[in-house]
This record gives sequence, C-alpha cells and structure tokens, in this order.
Amino acid sequence: MANNPIAPPPSAKKRKTSLSSIPDDVIVNVLARISKSHYRSLCLVSKNFYSLLSSPDIYFARSLIGTTDVHLYVCLRLPTPSPTSHHHRWFNLGYRQGQLSLVPVRTLSSSSYSPDRLNSTSVAVHSEIYQIGGGSNEEKRTRAVRVLDCRSRTWRPAPDMKVARKHARSYFLDDKIYVTGGCTRREENWGEVFDIKTQKWKPLPKPPSDHDHKGVVYGGRLYAFTSINYAYEPKEERWVQEAGFVGLGPITGPLCVIGNEIFAEHDRKYTWYNPRNVNGKQQVIDGLNDVYKKRANNYRTIQLVNHGGKLVIIWNETRRKRKRLWCAVISLEERSTPLGTRMRGKVERCDLLLDSVHKSYMFSSCLSVLV
Repeated sequence: MANNPIAPPPSAKKRKTSLSSIPDDVIVNVLARISKSHYRSLCLVSKNFYSLLSSPDIYFARSLIGTTDVHLYVCLRLPTPSPTSHHHRWFNLGYRQGQLSLVPVRTLSSSSYSPDRLNSTSVAVHSEIYQIGGGSNEEKRTRAVRVLDCRSRTWRPAPDMKVARKHARSYFLDDKIYVTGGCTRREENWGEVFDIKTQKWKPLPKPPSDHDHKGVVYGGRLYAFTSINYAYEPKEERWVQEAGFVGLGPITGPLCVIGNEIFAEHDRKYTWYNPRNVNGKQQVIDGLNDVYKKRANNYRTIQLVNHGGKLVIIWNETRRKRKRLWCAVISLEERSTPLGTRMRGKVERCDLLLDSVHKSYMFSSCLSVLV
C-alpha cells in the first residue's frame, strides 16, 4: 500500500486590518492622548482622521483624560482689498522648521476671520476667547460680545454688555469677566462684570483715584495700579486701598503675572517683582542679552504673556519702511545668591514672526488658552 502523504490543510488567508475597521470612538480615544502639535500631520492620514480631529469630540475626550495643552493665540488686524478697511485674524503661535511661526486658525466656516470688532478687548476663559466691544470710530462703539470656542473652532454670540465700549480692558477671575474703561461717561459707566455661570452683566464701580489705571489679577484679586493702588472686593462690591506693592515702580507698558511674580518693562529692560518679598523691589531679569541685541532702537513692547509658566515677549519695530513683529519665549528660574534672590531667564526662542510693509498690520492681542 502506497504511503500517500497527507496533504497539508490549505493555509488560512491572513486577515488585513485597516483603519476603517476600527470604531471611531476608539480612534478618538487614541488621538486624544497625542499632543496637539502633531494634529496637522495626522490630518493628512485620511479623510476620517481629518474629520475626527476637527470635531468637538476630540476636545471633549482630551478634557476627560486630562491631556489638554496650553496654546498661544495671536490676533492681528490685517488689511483688506479696500485701502480703508481691516479685519481681525487669529493665529496659533507654533513651530515651523524649528522656528516660531504664525499658523492661521481655521474655523469651521473655512475662515479664521473674527467678527469685525476693531479696537475690541479679548480675554481667555478656559478654552474660549471672548471678544468684547470695539468700534472703528466714536459713532460705532458696540456692546456686542462674541466667543471663539478654540476646541470646536466656532464663533457664537454672548449677551451684550450694558454699555458700548472700545479700547476697553478685560480680566478674568473666578469665573467672571471684568471689563473697564472704553466708554464715553467714565464716571457713570466705568466698568462692568460678566458672570460666566449666570450669563449676566452688572456694573463695576470705579476706583476712587481719578488717574488712569493699569489692572492685573494677582493672588486671586483684581488690582488697579494708579498713583494709589486699589484692590477690588467682589463680596462687598467696592475698591479698597492696597498698602502692598512697595518697591514696584511706575508701570506704563504691558505686564503679566507668573506664579507670585509680576513681570513688566522698565528703562528698556524686562523686570520682575514679588510683592511678598520683604523690602522687595523691581529687579532686572538676568540672561536676556540675546533679546536686547535683536531689538531695534525704535522697538515697542506690546505684550507680555504667561505661557505655561514661561514668559512670552512680543514687540514691534520699524526698519527701512518695514514693520516687523518679534517674539521671544523665556524660561525662568529663581536663584539664591549672596546678594539676594535673582531671576534668571533662558531664551528658548527669539524669532521674527512677521516682516511686512509699514502699517500693513496691527497687533491686537496674544492669549494663552487651554485646549
């Protein structure tokens, strides 16, 4: 009897797995754990990836698992084809080829143009940006408030202010937006407060000082720096004179708060100040010579921003009929020395963001947003 070998069973065909067979909720859960800095590249993988990364679901998932990132949003006032009109456009401050660059924010309406609110004030509220008031001239002050949801990249209206304002100032504290100035009758309508939870506005009284103020949120309180400093007591709805901040010199330019320190500019140098230090005074930040060397003589610092504990400096300058926008990112470290505490800055990046014909753009604002 012939020994016929037993024929092997036919080999099973290898199953091919494609992304299309994976449920969307699983893909969203995976993508939510990846840094947003990679999303632009991931959008090129497939149309489904692009759709998922553009949907509100991805940001809801990120917030649930705690993978939100802090992003810088920059608003510029840009010219239109009409020589007498401009519009606002929002950008992300990101990295391209190892350098800081402006990346347009693409809203779901295929445009990053915000509502035409020239001379408005903007404030970050968690993952949203509130654009408040504005107007191109005295007759066009507005009470309107618009909100950019940075997760879904959509605009929506919010309740109007009680008073029309432009060139106002805005601050966010304890789920409330404080808006000051920018109106015609300053004594009667100096400021107002918007409660995020109740979605209602109410008046904010004016500090006793008649001088213009420089406001800042510090230590859970809103301060107004004038010739005399005041702090606002929300429970009592009144301003009280503040005896602190001894050693803080006059502040005429932008300022920001990082931790317990107040950062500002004084005598063309960037400074820091901690009011909790005994006999403290405004001191120059060490290690910023690379920034000073790149600045032109006719520069103007237009904003200081707390970006995740780092100091972001934005300034304008004009050279040979061209207008340039610069940005520097500074990491900070306090050091104890025999002469006392010093603040050391490390220049991580100092790059040119925009180089254009003079007066072709105007800087509007830079905000740090949790997305």
